Amino acid sequence: MNPDLTPDSVGLNQDALARLGASIQADIDSGKHFGASILVARHGQVAYQASFGTVAPGRAPSGEDRYLLMSMSKAYTATLVLKAIDEGRFGLDTRIADLVPGFGALGKQRATLRQLLAHTAGLPFGLVPPPLSLDKVGDLALKAAAMCALPAAYSPGTKCIYTSGLGYDLLGHILVITDPKKRDFNRIAQEDLFTPLGMVDSSFGCATDDPRRVPVSFTEANVGPTTPMLLRLFNEFLGAQAEMPSGNAYSTINDVFRFTEVLRGRGTAHGRRVLSPALFDYARQDHAPGLMNDATAFEVEARGLDDFPAHFSLLGGYVRGSGHILNATGHTASPQSIAAVGGASTGWMIDPERDLTVVFLSAGFIEGLRHIERVQRINDLALAAVDA
Repeated sequence: MNPDLTPDSVGLNQDALARLGASIQADIDSGKHFGASILVARHGQVAYQASFGTVAPGRAPSGEDRYLLMSMSKAYTATLVLKAIDEGRFGLDTRIADLVPGFGALGKQRATLRQLLAHTAGLPFGLVPPPLSLDKVGDLALKAAAMCALPAAYSPGTKCIYTSGLGYDLLGHILVITDPKKRDFNRIAQEDLFTPLGMVDSSFGCATDDPRRVPVSFTEANVGPTTPMLLRLFNEFLGAQAEMPSGNAYSTINDVFRFTEVLRGRGTAHGRRVLSPALFDYARQDHAPGLMNDATAFEVEARGLDDFPAHFSLLGGYVRGSGHILNATGHTASPQSIAAVGGASTGWMIDPERDLTVVFLSAGFIEGLRHIERVQRINDLALAAVDA
């Protein structure tokens, strides 16, 4: 952050940014999570950056903290897949069965790469495919083989079910088996994305004893029946060697911002062309039009919410689109705004019309759509700071 840069100089209202910070602090004070970091940039310049609370007992947040990005990792994986498409290794309409031996059975024959990216390929919601146990979450090849044996949950292209740890892990496996250099997934991400973009504090996989790693945690208000299992998953099973393209990336807040600059630049930033503008423009559209995210149907019904439209782009997250709907970008974001969300704790948003970028990372797991509601509120507060 440029110390000489003021919010006013990039058309951001300082009082509104103070209200954004106060809202985050209020969540901490009410026990919704422990700590958080926020970054707001305009025209590619960081105008507001703040940290709140604690990221572990007795540990204040720092710009050097490496957060588990959860499903925000999917944006990294999607970028690598689109990059491979730009390079001609396969296409959006390539059938998965043509790349992954054994996948084309049990109703999954017609599923395509585009459908995997948009969560419409017929796969179910899940962290690991049955019959695998949760401790196999980081075994990419084993998970891919198990997905081949799964029957389709629906006819590909007819519904949308957010696949959590399945679809994007299969995309990562496809990157591995089609890689001309025969690398594993974590190395592909490092060499083809993080290193070229100067993301020196990012990786897929992180040692569990890394002192900069922010542990996954739950406040007393958010503890539930699945808490012990999730703590083992995130703080034990997802170590340095785990390969989980759908959710095991670690980054600092400044590295996440470096990545979002690529998307703000329609595929190019930091002197690097990662994606073609043509493919980026196509990928940023709604690729699940008219579909609801059926993975959230139970919570929608239980809480009496309106349906949650899918609005999935091919960029590992959401596009705003139109209508008064629940969406991670914010109610007031422009229609072409995009966002990625890490279930329960993280999110970023880019509004191209206002040239605004927001990155939010938090310590403290909030399950389900309540996290989507939180990042929507945070993004709306950041959007309210735009004066011109």
